Amino acid sequence: MMIALPSSRPVFDGFSGYYQSDIAPYLDAKEGARQQAVKRFCTAIAATGLLALIVLFFLPWQEVRFHAAFAVSVIGGSIGYAFVAKVRNTLTHGLFERICRHFNFAYRRDLSRPDYFETFRRLDLLPNHNKEDWEDEINGAHSGSQFSFCEAHLKKQTSGKKKRTVSVFHGQLLVLDYHKKFLGETVVKRDAGVFNGLMKPGSNFQRVGIASPKFEKIFEAWSTDQVEARELLDPLVLERFEELDRLFDGAKLRAAFTGGKLYVALETGDKLNIGSMFKPLQGPERTEKVLKEFDLIFDLIDVLVKRIDRRIDGAFSVDAIKSVF
Repeated sequence: MMIALPSSRPVFDGFSGYYQSDIAPYLDAKEGARQQAVKRFCTAIAATGLLALIVLFFLPWQEVRFHAAFAVSVIGGSIGYAFVAKVRNTLTHGLFERICRHFNFAYRRDLSRPDYFETFRRLDLLPNHNKEDWEDEINGAHSGSQFSFCEAHLKKQTSGKKKRTVSVFHGQLLVLDYHKKFLGETVVKRDAGVFNGLMKPGSNFQRVGIASPKFEKIFEAWSTDQVEARELLDPLVLERFEELDRLFDGAKLRAAFTGGKLYVALETGDKLNIGSMFKPLQGPERTEKVLKEFDLIFDLIDVLVKRIDRRIDGAFSVDAIKSVF
């Protein structure tokens, strides 16, 4: 079965043949494991449901029946999900690793807090949290720029008797080698209206005034070097951020120019995944979905760091990737 490539980028040259020789056989070989995991999940849910009904109607202590039945359901559901999650993790690692191999990218499924996290936090690009999960880190080069890309899920657990955990950031972090070194640091965030005063990255930052009413309706900018900031945030770059805001449908984009790198955080949720475990692995659909995500990353890198001497109309393959979101 032929695979539909997301765009005509040269980076996708030869991928159709690679899919047939390396990826399709891998997915075919793993279909049995997927089916077995789903069967175990269904068995666990059915057994747990039966046990929960027995507890609900026949437990001698009537006042605790409902709570006991609920606890049984939760435990059984967790056991069933564990079967699926284990196989899903293996499949995700195997598929992403093979796709990255074609592009000469390095891939890690599980990772601890990456080194570049500290820059995101120092510049207040990520919120305070006390729980965190990291996964799907990709390192490589595109358009002459080295990049690192990963997914972060940051949470905050409240204190007190009724503890609960809330998600404060779930999305992608991207670090790009930029085309020049920086003398200062410049931070760009989504406009927060009356709360803009609380978004200042640090005491040595000053608000950057930019002669672009359209831009100022979307973002706020601060810098330690006003002259450099105005040079960095030239009309082309402002158009790029405006286009990114539209493309990601207001995903609370925030970015920083520092140390010769560009740091970008996008609150898009879990986008880089293999899809449902309750559907067969055969067929190109899962790989096509991942390739659309990669095409989006390539678009993002091109629009941010590729030097161009014209407006960016048409720079994105928007129609090809809008369906992903």
